[in-house]
Amino acid sequence: MKTMNGIITPERHEELKARIQPLRQRVETWRANKSGNEHLPAALWTETVEWAKLYGVSPVQKILRVDYRGLERRAFGIVKPVGQAGSRARESRTAKHPAPPSFVELGSWPARRAEHLVELEDGSGRKLSLKVAAGHLAEVLPLAQAFWRP
Repeated sequence: MKTMNGIITPERHEELKARIQPLRQRVETWRANKSGNEHLPAALWTETVEWAKLYGVSPVQKILRVDYRGLERRAFGIVKPVGQAGSRARESRTAKHPAPPSFVELGSWPARRAEHLVELEDGSGRKLSLKVAAGHLAEVLPLAQAFWRP
């Protein structure tokens, strides 16, 4: 089993299971007493993240049965972009169709060059490179809008 720093041995996994038991009991108590779709309290997340940093995300997640991606983001300090909080379905939908940019400014470049190179990249990593003849930069806007359209 891999940790954030390498491999976790069976002995180390047994050590984790013994040491994390008090936290596991608190998580199970919270689960038994929670009402509805309540989120794991911040104090429990904080302690869970500390264990994940020591022993790895996967072993801790399996023992505590918490959200793997949530634990991974917290343990590695990955900040979730605004507007992507919520269920996995919403996260998946947002990842497939990132929100279009609210404003795109095309500067007025000097017309000395015979052509311009315009490179676009969306949140999912798709790229579009355009070579535009001087004086035809206005034609880039509809192409950019089509590129960012879901």
